[in-house]
Amino acid sequence: MSPPRLFLALVLGHWALVLPPAASAQRYFLKDGSSLAVHDVTVASNALVQQVKIPTGGTYERRYPFADIARLEFPEPPALDEAEALVTSGQGETALKLLDPVYRQFAPFPKTPGSPWPRAASLRLQALFLGTDETAIGAAARELMSTGLGPEVTGVAQLALARLDARAGREALARLMLDEIVKDAPPAVTARAWLLRGDLAAARAAHAEALECYLHIPAFFGSHEDLMPAALLGAARAYKGYGDADRAERAALELIDRHPATLEATQAKKEFNL
Repeated sequence: MSPPRLFLALVLGHWALVLPPAASAQRYFLKDGSSLAVHDVTVASNALVQQVKIPTGGTYERRYPFADIARLEFPEPPALDEAEALVTSGQGETALKLLDPVYRQFAPFPKTPGSPWPRAASLRLQALFLGTDETAIGAAARELMSTGLGPEVTGVAQLALARLDARAGREALARLMLDEIVKDAPPAVTARAWLLRGDLAAARAAHAEALECYLHIPAFFGSHEDLMPAALLGAARAYKGYGDADRAERAALELIDRHPATLEATQAKKEFNL
């Protein structure tokens, strides 16, 4: 191969490696084995609607009930990862702007395999909790509970309602809910229940009890890294509450070092002058 052609081949080969692949096809797969491209149908109230051309002219509607859809093939919306980072850093309103379009688009398919709705709805609940609209928080939690997405999603949604009671000062009711929620609960729910127990104890200035609850997370649920910022901040506050300033500062510094981009790290810097 001549030098110019060799050079061209190398250049083209390089770009073939670095150019992104074509976007994955967005399709609805039906239970009969067939599939529909997303641009060939519209989403109606309870069915996909396809406009079919008639050879002699005109069109007619062919409807595919949602119950006939076996799975979705959609790439994961980038907005979900972006929104999760925003929720982690405490930017709930900005996260909601990214989440709401995904939440609405896939609302007809909450349990369909391949649907991003469960993740979008769960993140949306977390984002709402960063605000003060208790009506919206309650509605989002109940919606997740009603979809039957499994014990983890249901349990986390129930905990959100218990946390609303805690916010309103209804500790006794929140504790009763906790006792029911943790019965046969999966680890992710049990771990979050310990965080809420810690918050309830902290609200009563029961600092030793609160610390014991928060320390359950690193001791027994260390794989749930997303819960560590709240556990570390709670532990730091509890240490401070009963006068152990050194341990309080160490817990706060660990939080800031390990989870710098979180809302809890920002709060720790302010509260502990770090």
